[in-house]
Amino acid sequence: MPMTKPPSQARRSGPKPDTPGRSEFAAAFLQRNRQYRAAHESLGQNPTTGARSALARKWGLSFRLQGG
Repeated sequence: MPMTKPPSQARRSGPKPDTPGRSEFAAAFLQRNRQYRAAHESLGQNPTTGARSALARKWGLSFRLQGG
């Protein structure tokens, strides 16, 4: 009979492949915010890198890279 990991250890092994990460969760949350949507729409079709960075800083869209 093969040994299996206890449930507590299995939970620590990392997110499931189909589980949204932090950035997807934040994006879904902000898409429902009227002020964020207005700010995002004001960027226009071809926003500059600086404009995108300013919007990201204002709304806290900065995530650490997770090591593999």
